[in-house]
Amino acid sequence: MSQPVEPTGVLSPEEVLRKSGVPFTVLDHVPIVGQQDAETKLGLATEQLLKTLVFRTADDRFVLAALPVTGRVNYGRLARAAGVSRAMLRQAEPSELSLLGMEPGGASPVCDLPDVVIVFDASVTSMGTVYCGSGRADRTVQIEAAQLVELVNPKIDELSS
Repeated sequence: MSQPVEPTGVLSPEEVLRKSGVPFTVLDHVPIVGQQDAETKLGLATEQLLKTLVFRTADDRFVLAALPVTGRVNYGRLARAAGVSRAMLRQAEPSELSLLGMEPGGASPVCDLPDVVIVFDASVTSMGTVYCGSGRADRTVQIEAAQLVELVNPKIDELSS
């Protein structure tokens, strides 16, 4: 069982989705962390899995990068898309995810904070139905990529190496 996210006054990704009215489904499952867990424990098609990586900038802003689970982020491309220098970008610590209403294994491209920079790999726009983080490691969101893009309104760029 995953640990509950400490209340921060920030809505969880699931709460943001519920408030938006965008149709989505939540799948309950054993807690997962990382690509291997996502592929082996969920039993979902790898080409539909969307991972979200969480970064911090030197001035403590968050950058969320969403891309297919098999993709590898090119940090230089991500930094350019996010409008920061590569040197200003670092992977967020697991403990920092609670500031976004998320926990490790549950990172989501859906976020309640207004000053978070969200960047999607260009391939996400044509993925059809995707499965992404809900904010919790034991729940996954199923949603149409086009509706996710419309809701999140991310910057879109080629992020993969």
